[in-house]
Amino acid sequence: MIAVYRQPYPDLNLLLTWCSIASFLWIGLLAEFGRITSRIELNTNDFIIKKTGHNERHYLYSDILAYNERDNFSRAESFNELTVYLKGNWFFIRSNEFKEYNYLKEQFTHYGQPIPYRKVLSLAERNRFRWLIGGLALLISVNIAFGYIAHNPVTSNPARLTTFTAIVDRVSEDRPKGFLKGVVISLRTYPALSFYISRRNFNTRLDGLKSTIAPNYPITLLIRESDYRKKVAKTEPLTFGDKYSDYKQILVFGVNQADSVQLQATMPVQESTRTNPTLRTILLGFLLLFCWTGWAYIDRHQILRAE
Repeated sequence: MIAVYRQPYPDLNLLLTWCSIASFLWIGLLAEFGRITSRIELNTNDFIIKKTGHNERHYLYSDILAYNERDNFSRAESFNELTVYLKGNWFFIRSNEFKEYNYLKEQFTHYGQPIPYRKVLSLAERNRFRWLIGGLALLISVNIAFGYIAHNPVTSNPARLTTFTAIVDRVSEDRPKGFLKGVVISLRTYPALSFYISRRNFNTRLDGLKSTIAPNYPITLLIRESDYRKKVAKTEPLTFGDKYSDYKQILVFGVNQADSVQLQATMPVQESTRTNPTLRTILLGFLLLFCWTGWAYIDRHQILRAE
């Protein structure tokens, strides 16, 4: 098992979610940029083609089966696009990307026959996209299953709270894009844990809390009794969700340090469910729908085979 720094359990909740999103975006970028012709080299009897992210390939001029020229456009400009169909492969060149477009067009259109434009893929491209889309669908399915496995049952009773005292190591703010979401306290005795004071649980502002809490002095924190038993005292076994869904973070509902800090949450506290499987299924289900759409889109392409 791979463990992160100062944390015995990886945060699979975050890892699976970001991997699913990143893989989806990566496949989209590969589909868009992996078909772009980045280099062409013409020789006497053959030529070299290189697509972005692919190795260069050598072809004879006799490998050209057909070609098509059409008008195309982007948001910025319009241009001519020449698509060349080969034995087992294809490529296109655009007049806004190659200064020698007219010369290249003259060379390639000496061979093959003009045909209407067709959406094509090489057999290797089709198989590669199928593997990627299938792998992404599997990853998303595992992510959905994790949401159910890591889910702790909902209870209607309020959570029992308890206090404990330890020495403050450091204090930091959780302030993404300048907006204060909470304050993080690290305790000298429990370096693998971070105690999070979320602004959502308090009616008072937390802007000056970081400067008020003194490092290297004792502090008393109010947390869920279940978190104390499982993560602080370690007298109760962790559930799967406790381990692999943000194990490091413990929510704080009260802070007391001498006479300088006295903070108490006013909202009722419930036990943590760790995940929301229903919402997770709905959101990730949209990615599965995109996977199915991508698979169907790939199957609509004509496949160019070498034989």
